[in-house]
Amino acid sequence: MEDMVKRLFTNDCLVEEDFLSQETCLLWEKKILSNLDIFGSDVEPQYGQLTAFYGMIESGLNESYYRYAEAHNKFLKKEFPQIPRVIETIGQKILTHSGLKPDSLPIVPRDKKYFLMAGFNLQLRTWTFYNIHTDTEGLLQYPASIFDPNTRAYSCVISIKRTAQHTNERGGDLDIWRKRLLADQMDDFFKPDSDQARSHKPRQKVPYKVGTMVLFDSFMPHVVLPFKVKKKADRRIAFVVHFNYRKHTERNPFPHLEYWY
Repeated sequence: MEDMVKRLFTNDCLVEEDFLSQETCLLWEKKILSNLDIFGSDVEPQYGQLTAFYGMIESGLNESYYRYAEAHNKFLKKEFPQIPRVIETIGQKILTHSGLKPDSLPIVPRDKKYFLMAGFNLQLRTWTFYNIHTDTEGLLQYPASIFDPNTRAYSCVISIKRTAQHTNERGGDLDIWRKRLLADQMDDFFKPDSDQARSHKPRQKVPYKVGTMVLFDSFMPHVVLPFKVKKKADRRIAFVVHFNYRKHTERNPFPHLEYWY
């Protein structure tokens, strides 16, 4: 399967408008905002909420994430029945964009008992943190992989609700640098003693229009632009799922694309 690693794409970003219909996004938005006791923000989530692995880890709520993952997955399948097909389609896009057949690898959950299959990133309050980063936190259980050029990991975001602040200096939209950097290469990306990039030349500006799907190499630096939340229309919601190619795991002892949130 070494050939498979070489064939899976890197350092690229796919943007597809209207991947989800406006109707589906509006339906999802209403369900999420009417269940805020279940859905939480990735920043300072509450115990028992359905939110990202990295958010729960950073908040010291890993026990909560693992304990409720299975129940949350059942909730997602019941209330958002389109999600399994959405995940399958995105996984197939990873393969076809790599020049492979859409069924050339199984696309399977990392662990449906302990990991979320997917989820929603909610930004309900003013977001001032200009945080350029790569998505390596989901690879915590494979620490060597974040330094390995053969690692193939992908992030996918679908805009469900775009903040009204996008008209104010592109607030809430996405910037992606078309540059693949492993964990030990990020120091050279930033200016000395700064959280600012040395260069904006390879940067791609991505508008988060409702229904737009963005799929990219998780090792590409990216940032959600800061924005203020002064009214309900300013809130932002995105569907998120991550993928990683594994030759085998204890749960899935065969080559596959695993997914989680």
